[in-house]
Amino acid sequence: MRIYQWPALKGVREFFWPIFLLSVAFLLAVLSSLSEQDGQVYAAAFTAFLALLLAAVVSVMLIPRLLVGVKLGFLNHLQAFRVTRRGAFFILIVLVVAFSTINTGNNLLILVLSFLLASLLVSGLLSNLVLQGLKISMKVPEEIYAGQTAVFILSLHNLKKFFPSFALRLRSRGNDLFQSQTDFFLQEKSFPYMRPGELQSVTMHCQFSQRGVYAVDGFDVTTTFPFGFFRRKRRLETDGSIVVYPGLRELPLAFLSAHTHYGFEEKNRRGAGSTLYNIRSYRSGDNARFVHWKSTAKLDYLMVKDFSHEEEIASRVVFSTWLPTHDAQVLEKFERAVSWVAYLCHFYFARGHTFHFESGGFRVMVETRREGYDSVMHFLAQVRPGAESPLQVEKLKPPCILFSALDQPWASGVHHLHYLHM
Repeated sequence: MRIYQWPALKGVREFFWPIFLLSVAFLLAVLSSLSEQDGQVYAAAFTAFLALLLAAVVSVMLIPRLLVGVKLGFLNHLQAFRVTRRGAFFILIVLVVAFSTINTGNNLLILVLSFLLASLLVSGLLSNLVLQGLKISMKVPEEIYAGQTAVFILSLHNLKKFFPSFALRLRSRGNDLFQSQTDFFLQEKSFPYMRPGELQSVTMHCQFSQRGVYAVDGFDVTTTFPFGFFRRKRRLETDGSIVVYPGLRELPLAFLSAHTHYGFEEKNRRGAGSTLYNIRSYRSGDNARFVHWKSTAKLDYLMVKDFSHEEEIASRVVFSTWLPTHDAQVLEKFERAVSWVAYLCHFYFARGHTFHFESGGFRVMVETRREGYDSVMHFLAQVRPGAESPLQVEKLKPPCILFSALDQPWASGVHHLHYLHM
């Protein structure tokens, strides 16, 4: 599970105190104007002096500190800010009312303009508050194959203790080149309402047309709350990727059963084979079918047979990535070869067969554990045509299944595939 979390909001106090002090300075300035109208000259001068002093404190001490913390981050906020059609129409109304107010000086128009501007301010503050305190997590399937539907689980957690979130839309970010290969970066999931502290999960069904590693640059969470005038977006920078295994293209049965042509290898230890390994005294729990009656008759007490251990001879899957040319037809055969190799490895692993995989400098033994199988599929998800010299087939030991995208004369005694004729 990969977890993505919004960075903590910084500088809340630095933002609150300048606004508070400027508000006090504004109230003192209004009080100074009213005192002057009443003829209280000293009171008016004193309140005006306090207002100027507070404004000077904010300008000299607090604003530079804010600018140092903000730097050029406001450019990111401008990029994450979009005006909707409703918002454009609303701004047009504000401009018309403002122009009429300036020309007429009507008090009613001034009051209407104040409400309109206040609604813009409230819209920005509430939308920013809605987008704060969110944590996003994504559960990725254990195996994702090209051409098959993969199910992702996206979870959004509202970490705010008192304020809910409204009208959220979630979308992943990635390279534009990936959008033609999958719908993972095109789908949007909505969260209409989230209570404080609530965790909501949604499923996303996606398909990947090609194998490879798809980098996920993060997630975008947008909202148009509360009035729908603006679409605000928060971005989360992350480092992650989705590994898509090659598509599974079915092979003929002859290649799937090639590992059985060489039988089993006998080991010098007790097991469940068919060759006699030892004769010993009967113990409680031994199978009566394995009683050795001749030894029992001679010794006058029960004797049972032990058999030697037999192991299936591990097959060797070899994939030649050498291509002298990289034209479209040869590359298509190469992708077909990768799909066949992936299907054979998947077939062996699903049935518990041990096999060796080799391709260029990559070698691994795949047993019942997933580590070896995952390493092979990760390799096949990213493999590209190589420039190494052709394989020396005569050095390969049977049982061996050789995959290649080229038509070459292979040595006898090796199970092989010619994709040029497939």
